[in-house]
Amino acid sequence: MVANRGYNSLSSKSRLALIDAASDLLADEGYPAISARRVAEKAGLKPQLVHYYFRSMEELVVAVYQRSTAAYFRLHDEALSSAHPLRALWELNSKLPEVKRMTEYIALGKIYPALRAEMRRSGENYRRLQVEAIERIFAARGIVNPPVDADTLALFMSALARNFLIEGEVGMSVGHVGALAVMEKIFDKFDPLTPSAATASEAAEFFDFRT
Repeated sequence: MVANRGYNSLSSKSRLALIDAASDLLADEGYPAISARRVAEKAGLKPQLVHYYFRSMEELVVAVYQRSTAAYFRLHDEALSSAHPLRALWELNSKLPEVKRMTEYIALGKIYPALRAEMRRSGENYRRLQVEAIERIFAARGIVNPPVDADTLALFMSALARNFLIEGEVGMSVGHVGALAVMEKIFDKFDPLTPSAATASEAAEFFDFRT
């Protein structure tokens, strides 16, 4: 029996077309639409090609997720390398183009262990980079004992931005204005637009939003 070389044809146009098709289905119809037949139909290819290029549907779904994270990584790197990384990261995550797929990835992660592991790996990598960026901000501003550690601030920003997007998808907005005001307070204290906008001692007032 001839070995299936399709698994190694990473740059094949047909393989890429299947990944594109699965990605579009995920965004438009959700994870229940992800099947060999539907993906092939969307790509304009024969269903057999799905199993030629991918050992399983799990492998296809992981490939779709990896493509999403590769695109996000470039934007994420640009945000953390900007003059105001916290503000840039918030802007990026508040308009995350992959939000429609993210909830679907979570659902698929319950089905496919390899996807769940990939999501954890990439998520931890992003969190590490964000924490390092926040720690550099603390160091540059002379904040030795921050009132909230970098891990917590990174998690808070990420979770709040993601929640805004998810709630926005169903038309929810209760509390959003107040939460955005809190974020502006955080930015003014930790990532001010001008050096004189806030001092290191003022940043210690993080939890006192009355000031």
